[in-house]
Amino acid sequence: TDASTTVNFSSDVGQISPAAVFHLFQPDAKVTDLILNGMLNPEQRIDFGLLRPSENNTYLANKTPVYISMMDIRGKRTAMFGKTRMGKSNVVKLVVQGMLDVTKDDCNVGQLIFDVNGEYANSNPQDGFDAIASAYPDRCTSYFLTPRGLQNEAEAPKLLRFNFYERTFEALSVMRELLPPATAESEYVARLLTCRLPNLARTEHDSERKIGNRVRKVMLFWTLLDICGFEVNPQRLQNRMESIGITHPFNPSFPQLLRMSAYQAIRNSPPPPLPTTFADMVTEISVVARFSQSYQNDPSLRRNGQFIFDSDEEIMISFMFPPIGYSPFVLRPCLQFHSPEAGDFVAEILYKLAQGETVILDLGSANEQIIRYFSRSLSEAVFREQESKFVANTLNNNFIQIYFEEAHMIFPPNAGNTIDVYSRFAKEGAKFNIGIVYSTQSPSTVNRDLLSQTENFFIGHLSSSIDTDQLAKIQQAFHNVGQIIMRQRTRGLLHVLTHSHRYVIPVQANRYNGVSRLAKN
Repeated sequence: TDASTTVNFSSDVGQISPAAVFHLFQPDAKVTDLILNGMLNPEQRIDFGLLRPSENNTYLANKTPVYISMMDIRGKRTAMFGKTRMGKSNVVKLVVQGMLDVTKDDCNVGQLIFDVNGEYANSNPQDGFDAIASAYPDRCTSYFLTPRGLQNEAEAPKLLRFNFYERTFEALSVMRELLPPATAESEYVARLLTCRLPNLARTEHDSERKIGNRVRKVMLFWTLLDICGFEVNPQRLQNRMESIGITHPFNPSFPQLLRMSAYQAIRNSPPPPLPTTFADMVTEISVVARFSQSYQNDPSLRRNGQFIFDSDEEIMISFMFPPIGYSPFVLRPCLQFHSPEAGDFVAEILYKLAQGETVILDLGSANEQIIRYFSRSLSEAVFREQESKFVANTLNNNFIQIYFEEAHMIFPPNAGNTIDVYSRFAKEGAKFNIGIVYSTQSPSTVNRDLLSQTENFFIGHLSSSIDTDQLAKIQQAFHNVGQIIMRQRTRGLLHVLTHSHRYVIPVQANRYNGVSRLAKN
């Protein structure tokens, strides 16, 4: 202490002061607590574990608690490294739980968890403890890729589903991400994915002809979806059309001369009454589309000298009715992500996060491609939302914490200078009140730019000097503990350095059991 009795920590030895002023001593319990917790932010602390200098059990004879402050985690970058089964997920659970506990009253931190193994949304009978979702049912919402049984009697589980009929403006870009790469990159499908589809909406400056062309293009895409086997709710589509002033929701409004020519050529019959149902619309568009393929020079296909279908519509028609050897059924891998009852789950999630809820995306059944897609698309949505609030000066001390497991899939080391949403998280996230927590087995498999911006570290056993050297390069505090990290293999024994701590602390982390660890002031 200095003359003012204020505690100060020094990480170096002065080069001018004589060595006689320094002494080596073993601290008693009070001084030990001062070293471990004295510099820690006094607000929003949780009981994280016990000081454990070595792998033997002598630490239990004189238990010394180690705390962490959720103020150090909130809005900052936190890394968790260690081999499998070393306790990384347990630490994530403690941090998620701690954030829920310290924000119980003001609800100013929303949390988004990409749960790649399903362990935060689902209780594990082997552990005997409630998952985060069931331990905090009033403040947690889980979304699933695959249907589950009822989570409780009040509501069925929420599914991550798109309604491709209603979200036409982004449908093809979503399909591009969800389809197997070999399918999406094939010439037959790639041409379709280049089409630009409009949003089903009307502006005050739209002419009737312009809105008519827009609606017809949407209807053509609806017909394509129906041919591919995507389930539809006609009443929802009718309500949507009527809401923008379309009085005949399922009538593509083809000229009568074109209808007569098309039905006569394709079905050898006069045209039926104008379409009034979704099924009628599919029939009408299919007949006219086939006619346009077979009789391109027929004058009824032209309006004021221009072909009735634009280039995007012609691509969709050729996709619906391809030559032998091709089939529109190649889009069927997207069926599992479609529901005719689905709303805008992205908007739902953003709203829940703004209310301070914890949203868990159970991606346990997904492959790497699907995990990357949902991680990136929702991360981009969160970033845009927080950035817009920052510009409008409406952040109001509200934060978003995002949790990434298997971070090597999200933040690969060879990302280079690519500017994507994850790079912006690392460099600009703090400005927009966005914090990230990422975990993986090895620091050498994660982007170096992200590592260099990380403030908090929870390090379990690492078996390679490549990993410990990488850690020491980006955080000097780990320079002298690399050998210890490689030797110690006890599950839950971590070397911890947070934004408030001045020294790396060996801690036996508490095991998550659903019981609050909130420290008393």
